Amino acid sequence: MKRRLNFEWILDQKRDLVFYIGSALIGWLYVGIIWYASHHFSNTREGSFSSLRVGDFEISFTLQLLVVTSWAILLDAPHIWATLGRTLFDIDEWNDRHFQLLGSFGLFLVGPIAISFPYFLAYGTAKYGFYIKKETMSIGAIAFFTFFRLWAYYHVVRQHWGFFSLYKRKANDYGTNRLDYWFFNLTMYIPLVMFITGSFYPRLRGYPNLGLHEPIIGSLSISNILYPLSARLYLFVLMIYLFYQLRLLLVGEKLNASKLLYMLLIAPLHFVAFSDPIFAAFITPIVTVGHNVQYHCIVYTYAQNKYQPSLNPKYKVPRTLFKNLTTYMIIGIIFTFLCYRGPWINWLKKITGLGLDKAVFHTVGMMAGISDPTKLKLGQQVTASMISGFALQHYYLDSIIWRVNKDKRVQKYLNV
Repeated sequence: MKRRLNFEWILDQKRDLVFYIGSALIGWLYVGIIWYASHHFSNTREGSFSSLRVGDFEISFTLQLLVVTSWAILLDAPHIWATLGRTLFDIDEWNDRHFQLLGSFGLFLVGPIAISFPYFLAYGTAKYGFYIKKETMSIGAIAFFTFFRLWAYYHVVRQHWGFFSLYKRKANDYGTNRLDYWFFNLTMYIPLVMFITGSFYPRLRGYPNLGLHEPIIGSLSISNILYPLSARLYLFVLMIYLFYQLRLLLVGEKLNASKLLYMLLIAPLHFVAFSDPIFAAFITPIVTVGHNVQYHCIVYTYAQNKYQPSLNPKYKVPRTLFKNLTTYMIIGIIFTFLCYRGPWINWLKKITGLGLDKAVFHTVGMMAGISDPTKLKLGQQVTASMISGFALQHYYLDSIIWRVNKDKRVQKYLNV
């Protein structure tokens, strides 16, 4: 049987199993922690597993700390920094992608424009006696944050596809390209469809009402149609793919074991994350944490192979930023607290948000017929969306800097 399983590695067996394939195990660890908390604490979010006291200071190991904070501070925000270090401080990237790098900063304005547009529209229509309803004013924020979440998930899935393709490339596995393509994409996106059409979706906090559960004919809704179809399609896809792998074994073909092991950990994780309301509030860290670990590894590997062996003065800055793992981690944490997450950023959102609400949009809100516009915390939404521009910039740049088939530098420094 061992001769029937072909293991090909991108870096080497140890690093692949730890950082590329095994990174999904952190997501599974989160699933276990969340499940335990939901069955042992009356208040799932606030229940404490344990605590650590240092003098008069006590740290409670709540679900928020163990899952959300640990992921956001230690892995997610620093991985956004990794893209900036890999692009903005590399003279080669500026020579090849000057306009794309500059244009990426425009993404910081997408959220504020989308969120504030209904208010400026209300300001204009109010002059002519047309008043927009209060409920309608939030449509810009709903549209932006829905777009933001979907692009974030697409970004994660595309990276997984990149690694899946690299394992195919390493094993010279091109005979099942179409089957692999459909299997991968359907097992990644069908759980999302099942999530938004599931019976528990309308009861979730923080997710917009998409109208899929509203009756269209009698008691029949779009969700009544899509959910069972999606569930059956997911099962059908799994059965077809497993049957084909079994067929390959029976005829004596070698299986691309690295590719299969990769999907064995990732595909079920995404299904579980979207399948139950107890995981719904933690979908982002569950499906993203493995992606974060993979990304740190690929960026650091690329940087070490490109910058450290060279004494070229043009690499002086990136060579310093990626000098060693400790330097890389410290800079990532500094970026986190200064620009993206952490107490300082939370304070900035609150203060700037209240200032914007009172000084800029109060009059607009009143002209639109809103009785108490400060309760909307519009300014906080605008500030948060502007800070999220770092993530949007990361999604965009990441989509153009890792094109293995077209970029000779990527092929060289990742040895693919």
